[in-house]
Amino acid sequence: MRVGIVTPRYPPNVEGGGERSAQLLAEQLAVHAAVDAVTVFSFDGETVERRNGIEIQRLCRASSIVTEWQNLKAGYHLKDQLSEVDVLHAYNMELHPIVGLLGLGNVDATVATLNSYHFLPKSVSNTDPGPLERLYELIGHPTTGRLMLQAMSRIDAFVAISTAVRDIYAAHGVPPDRIRVVPNMLDPEFTVPDRESGAGKSLLYVGEISHRKGVGDLVRALAELPADYSLRIVGDGPAMDEVRELTESLGLTDRTMLTGHVDYDELTTEYATADVFVHPGVWPEPFGRTVLEAMQAGLPVVCTDVGGPSDIVQDEALKCPPGEPDALANAISTAVEMEGVGERNRTFANETYAPAKVTANIVALYEELLAGTTKQTVMKPKS
Repeated sequence: MRVGIVTPRYPPNVEGGGERSAQLLAEQLAVHAAVDAVTVFSFDGETVERRNGIEIQRLCRASSIVTEWQNLKAGYHLKDQLSEVDVLHAYNMELHPIVGLLGLGNVDATVATLNSYHFLPKSVSNTDPGPLERLYELIGHPTTGRLMLQAMSRIDAFVAISTAVRDIYAAHGVPPDRIRVVPNMLDPEFTVPDRESGAGKSLLYVGEISHRKGVGDLVRALAELPADYSLRIVGDGPAMDEVRELTESLGLTDRTMLTGHVDYDELTTEYATADVFVHPGVWPEPFGRTVLEAMQAGLPVVCTDVGGPSDIVQDEALKCPPGEPDALANAISTAVEMEGVGERNRTFANETYAPAKVTANIVALYEELLAGTTKQTVMKPKS
């Protein structure tokens, strides 16, 4: 089979983990025995290149805050390329509607990965919209937003990267029998230097510094822990100044380090020097790649019991309700005292999220669609 992957951006053009996940999928498909060719169609340039067995066609620059315009412009450039593929797989959400519209009758099967809540109101994911997003919710969602969801409804099958994503979309009009839960795969090139074993008390957070990520709750949890606990916060974001002021007000500046942004290829050192990784999110994060990276590194992982990270972390004692610093502190203390959890995490991550295993599940879905064994039911977007 010939597979086409549609994504707004493709590395080296990266805005987040979604682009890296799209690249991992493309590269794994390229070496799968059932796949004859992989073509990536992206909208972040005007070049054609071949890399790692994949043809990358950057068809145009369609960057825009207006989703509808993105889809119209991308569709104009994509429509003539569809004869090159049998399966068209939309990745990173923004262009799902145009794949739904163009795919019908032009390719044998269409698939879309649900890895954000892009076409749903912010209230669905317990986050506050910015001014432009709020305007779009007031004007766009009731009108053209519904048209975007209806266009998406033409896609044959959806891949949810966690049970949280599946449940939210199922509650908002996507028939559950058209959603297959297949998580992101780990990055096989993300190798962490060996760590010294022992019950250390150096805590690590990696990610965006924002309210939805619960970083303030993590700082408050640190204040509840003994003085020999320390915290390293790796990342940047809109709540950076607020978090810095919080550490100062709680007298934690000597126990807390805010590093700012660290390049992806330098993150391995951060994981290698930590003792416990903490993911304190308060929103249903679709997946949680940093949680997976920490497990690859052999770290105990504490997370809140919401969203994709809760799928990944298997020890119930290391999960706690979101927005409760006291409960987070207790889970961190438990992680320090538990024996062998880091190595169990490493084994679980390497087995469950192995690229070959995840790719096999994706290819199996393609084959079911091409064979006509996956029945499509009607999608009814909700208001």
